[in-house]
Amino acid sequence: IFFIYSLNGWAVTDGNKQSNDTGFILHTTNGGDNWVVQFLHPDDINVIQFTDVMTGYAGGGFGRAVFFRTTNGGINWDTTRPFGSNMYTILGLQFINKDTGWICSDDSFGGGVYRTTNGGINWEQQAPASNEPIKLFFTDSNTGWFIGKDTQGRLFKTTNSGVNWNLHTLFGTNLGNIYF
Repeated sequence: IFFIYSLNGWAVTDGNKQSNDTGFILHTTNGGDNWVVQFLHPDDINVIQFTDVMTGYAGGGFGRAVFFRTTNGGINWDTTRPFGSNMYTILGLQFINKDTGWICSDDSFGGGVYRTTNGGINWEQQAPASNEPIKLFFTDSNTGWFIGKDTQGRLFKTTNSGVNWNLHTLFGTNLGNIYF
């Protein structure tokens, strides 16, 4: 779920190709009192974020990662599979402006942390799949964190836009999300 301000927000749901279920992007303009289906897709939609009321991003997948982008407040969504069949699903996503953002996946083949500087058209890998990232968060264009999927609760940090990641903390237990 993501709110750009107190009344205007979006929520996402899982889909399931095996049972022909559908993932939804839902939208509210009255603080969550009413929701409308703004978009549907036959994949899981795991994460959503808007950088302003018009520009938003979502990610998910079921078998292959899928990335969604809107530039008109969610009326239309562009759908791409930027990683082909190399990544299973997008679990974390964060954009700091309309062009620069990161996604992550714990997929052991094509996962890791990836960055875009052109709104999701191109992506570069910044952290390997072996770190099994499940959620990430950036406070500005340089400083960010991600957590790995394991029982150790690994927290990684970057201070140079994701070029280098260092193990910052071991919590000793599973972590589910991260927010600063």
